[in-house]
Amino acid sequence: MSKRLWIKKRLICQSYLNTIKMMKFLLFIIGVFAISTQIVSGQSTDTLTVDLEAVRIEAARIASFEDRAPFAFISRDIRIERRITTPAPTLMDPFRAIPGVWVNDRNNNAIGERISVRGMGWRASFGVRGIYVLMDGVPLTMPDGQAITSLTDPGFISNVELIRGPSSSFWGNGGGGTILMNTASFRDETYVRTRFTTGSFGYYKIDFETAFNSGSNRFMIYGSNQISDGFRDYSRFEAWRFGGHADIELTNNSRLHLTTAILESPVSDNPGSLTLEQFQESPDIANPNNVRQQAAKFTTHGQFGATYSYFLPDGKITVNSWGLNRQLENPLAFAWIQLDRLAGGVRTSYELNASDFDWGIGIDASMQSDNRKNWVNEEGEQGNITLDQREQVANLAAFSRIQIPLGAFSISGGVRADWIDFRNFDQLQRVEDTSGSRNFFSVSPMIGIGYNWNQNYIYANFSSGFETPTTTELVNRPDMDGGFNPDLQPEKSFSGEIGVRSSAIPGLLVDAAFFNTWVTDFLSSFRTEEGGDRDFYRNLGATRFTGFEIMAETSPFNGLSLTLNYGYNYFIFDDDSIVAAGESVKGNRIPGIPDHRFSGMLQYFNRGFRLMVEADYSASYFVNNQNSVQNPSYVVFNTNISFIELSLGNNLYVTPFFQLNNIFDELYSGSVIINAFGGRYYEPSPGRNWQAGINVSFGR
Repeated sequence: MSKRLWIKKRLICQSYLNTIKMMKFLLFIIGVFAISTQIVSGQSTDTLTVDLEAVRIEAARIASFEDRAPFAFISRDIRIERRITTPAPTLMDPFRAIPGVWVNDRNNNAIGERISVRGMGWRASFGVRGIYVLMDGVPLTMPDGQAITSLTDPGFISNVELIRGPSSSFWGNGGGGTILMNTASFRDETYVRTRFTTGSFGYYKIDFETAFNSGSNRFMIYGSNQISDGFRDYSRFEAWRFGGHADIELTNNSRLHLTTAILESPVSDNPGSLTLEQFQESPDIANPNNVRQQAAKFTTHGQFGATYSYFLPDGKITVNSWGLNRQLENPLAFAWIQLDRLAGGVRTSYELNASDFDWGIGIDASMQSDNRKNWVNEEGEQGNITLDQREQVANLAAFSRIQIPLGAFSISGGVRADWIDFRNFDQLQRVEDTSGSRNFFSVSPMIGIGYNWNQNYIYANFSSGFETPTTTELVNRPDMDGGFNPDLQPEKSFSGEIGVRSSAIPGLLVDAAFFNTWVTDFLSSFRTEEGGDRDFYRNLGATRFTGFEIMAETSPFNGLSLTLNYGYNYFIFDDDSIVAAGESVKGNRIPGIPDHRFSGMLQYFNRGFRLMVEADYSASYFVNNQNSVQNPSYVVFNTNISFIELSLGNNLYVTPFFQLNNIFDELYSGSVIINAFGGRYYEPSPGRNWQAGINVSFGR
């Protein structure tokens, strides 16, 4: 039996065993709930009373609210009717029509979506770079700055928050922007639902969710199984995801929130990228070399988080702890990689909400330990071992923020200091010991001013961010040796921004911002003939990201809502020292980001009938530093029709839905590989396709 087949069977067995365990646990919890509700039926549902303002920006860490936050952000609740009727196979769905963020569906679950915020994250070869991402308070961005989002099931995301600009003063490494995703969806009454979805390309998904209360304590459990053959050859994907939340009252002044999430993915084939000719003639084929090398990914990931909140008369103390384990078998076209990761951390903060100012301080500590092994990939079998090392990253940080209201004005300031230590321990030592270390230190300030005027909030700020090389980028040395690349340095960003949030016109919300961001020592990927599809990295000179974004939301009459979002980007190389193919690229466009992007979402709701129409437009954009090759422009329309909660009596409801994607069968590539070797830039997207399903729920 081949090593690859053995791993698949092992992980599949683990998935089924974990599913059985989760079902048993679910039945146990429901049984406990049934008993406890009888015991506490006479108690009040919540004895904790805390006076908080309506819209608190959790992504800002300390004491920031919508009416006096001098930076671009958005918070959006994903309503239950949208969550149960939208298949949401990728993170494109919950972030649709949100300004400043662009989610590229690569149609390749082995490397995940590419996410950029105002251009930051444009160079990611896999996962997410340059952006700090959290799910339910647990960071998906590791201390080294890399984020992997495959744990997240987009269908359960109930709220997203986005800070659209450098935010290292809040979160540190990788803070070119911040994304918070929440899956908690507590209910006042017992709620149980399950959903069945099928569709094109062998798509199948079943998911379930239950929420219930016990006195003042709230609980939620969810899970899903997703299977797809993919529209391209060699792109099958399977995943089991489970999670849960418990929000527990400890005293009248304190609560404890517990969360956990599990991913088992026994199959995630990697079809690779294509040349322009392959993309135009046969977009559904896989890269032949990826098939020959059986490139794929097999993943097990589990994480937990605990947040203790103690409410004071004039503030709050918060202590958050988290931990995770990620196990990865990753045969690639150029190597077979095995990774076993342990990571965890503690975040503490104290905030004071005085009558004449808000102030807060906090300390963060986190660690990451990776056992990494690389072998030669010999057509899906492990060859000679080439790397065996343990990589450790430790991050210690302290931060403080203050906000001072001055009548209609408010002034905010903050600063964070981060110390990050990278170490690797060579456990192979075939020729010489390549063990070593790298240390980075960064101070990230932010200052802003805001003005409230006639239901308009106008603001301006200066903020900063930094991004260290990740462990993967440090170990991928162009000389193919072990150890860390001694030449890579962090990239730093400095941004100025002015914007407005307005609700002055009844029924119309407008969010607009202009920004200018300078990035120095930016990290750029490149490939070599010797390295094949392996991405190497180097620091180049300076880049400039200038742009404008505007979003408008309106509901002209009851049952109809419209969201429109437009972004203009002028992102260029801004340094004579940046050279590609022997020539300076100063003035060239940053690859991977279009100058113009538009998205819109129209929703109509009437007596249970719901119609949604989505549109996405991208102008053409360059795919390499030389600006010699482009990804063509495209426009894609989707529609969704559903009937919300048709009653079957006895508090039982069904919701059928049908979604048609890419209605006009546009040929397009929704994502690209930047600076790919051999012209293999394109990651094609599917033509016209559909999903349909039914949701059955008990309770509302």
